[in-house]
Amino acid sequence: MHREELTRWVGDTDAFLDRCWRTTPAVFRPGPGSGPAAPLSLEEIDNAVAGGLLRVPHLEIARADDPVHSSRYTRSRTVAGVTTPGYADPDRVRELLAEGATLVLRNVEHWHPATRALTRALEGELGRRVEAFFFVTPPGAQGLELHRDDADVLLLQHTGSKHWTVRGGPGDADWKPGAVADGGPALLTDTLGPGEVLYIPRGFAHEAVGGEGLSSHLSLTIREVGTQQLFASLQRLLLGSLPLPSRPRADDDLHAAAELLLDRFRARLPELTATAVVEHARRAQLDQGAVPGLGSGPGIAALAAHLGAARPAARAQAEENP
Repeated sequence: MHREELTRWVGDTDAFLDRCWRTTPAVFRPGPGSGPAAPLSLEEIDNAVAGGLLRVPHLEIARADDPVHSSRYTRSRTVAGVTTPGYADPDRVRELLAEGATLVLRNVEHWHPATRALTRALEGELGRRVEAFFFVTPPGAQGLELHRDDADVLLLQHTGSKHWTVRGGPGDADWKPGAVADGGPALLTDTLGPGEVLYIPRGFAHEAVGGEGLSSHLSLTIREVGTQQLFASLQRLLLGSLPLPSRPRADDDLHAAAELLLDRFRARLPELTATAVVEHARRAQLDQGAVPGLGSGPGIAALAAHLGAARPAARAQAEENP
């Protein structure tokens, strides 16, 4: 399979999937003009924050040693008589950055078209949901403490530099994402400059400190399904649209419903494979993560053009048939 977008990030995709995927953190330093480009600029972030429509949780201010409550960088807005809290306050955001806090933009693909195009391209190549996060960190600052993510992470350094430490993964399959006290010995320590890429396998503990200049980087989280999603897919694959009464009252009706379930399980279970269940769960996750109505068809501008073209045609027809 040709993976054009992934190639820009990691070079030889077959080698990456064989040697690094889920097992080994790695740094990639593409040659000039061959690596990925950040789809979002600092100027666009300025405009988005200054525009005042970014809200929590799409925007967050983080500091590893001193958590920042959202009330310190948001304000309420009143529209049509309804007051809603949580909108970014541009002045406070800039002040907190100057004080050493980190700006975190979550799910940038929800509102930024070029980032959405990037995540969709990688979703098509990897068959998994991809989300985009953007971090802006002052020199010497640390936004997040040592933590594990429930996703594989590909991150691109955009401006400045950042020093990364990646430690080991969880000891077994029963683990939780979030802050950890001890991730074990360091497997990778490196400082990334603009255009350089870091891969962190799912669940591997990591932390970062801002280096020279204002550090900004784009993190792409590649989500994987878990046992709950597998169970939900198994139910859908086995039951499909099987009609069942929601609340049988009589014992005979209850036993009849149970027998109907067993008959369906006996008929379909021998045909199912683990691969089919996993693939179904991944497709469902992709569908669940899709942003409705964004880039899925002609938009308002196309409708305006269509109506504008239709008006002269209608006028001409009326003149021909008075």
